[in-house]
Amino acid sequence: MKMQQNRFLILGAVLLSVVFLFAGTAGAAEVPCIETPVIITTCGQSPGAVMMKMSLLHSQITPVDTKNDMTAADLTGKGYKTLIVTTGTSGKGMGAAGTDVNKEIARCKEIIKAARDEGMVVITAHVEGMARRTDQADQDSIDEIIPLGDAILIITSSNPAGYFTKLSEDNN
Repeated sequence: MKMQQNRFLILGAVLLSVVFLFAGTAGAAEVPCIETPVIITTCGQSPGAVMMKMSLLHSQITPVDTKNDMTAADLTGKGYKTLIVTTGTSGKGMGAAGTDVNKEIARCKEIIKAARDEGMVVITAHVEGMARRTDQADQDSIDEIIPLGDAILIITSSNPAGYFTKLSEDNN
């Protein structure tokens, strides 16, 4: 029962994010068409990519792959239509992966460039709330990656002071 409740909470968070995304872009820029297959990675080795995958699967959006150590070569010629890059960092996750926030940002920028070269839609996201907005590494991943998306997906608990609203307005 607890797992079922968690799934609904995650789904609710995604639905709120989508509402926020569309509300934030109404009248500003055209909302891109999201197509499958989808591939997801994290900029910062946090659980955000897994959360995003579970939410999409629960919403019956398939196929969805995740790859936390994705490189640009993982996209070339694979037929993916949408790339989602989640932001927010995990010191433990980056340590276990042998990386740091600067390497993660560089990796994700290369992936986003490759996705664009492949004609993919790029969505940048922050789906873990304020728990992944606590230090400079979190902020660096957000500041460097979020503006690069064709659309951004944010849960409302990540945006209590309107930071992402302003960021989306500044970047149209």
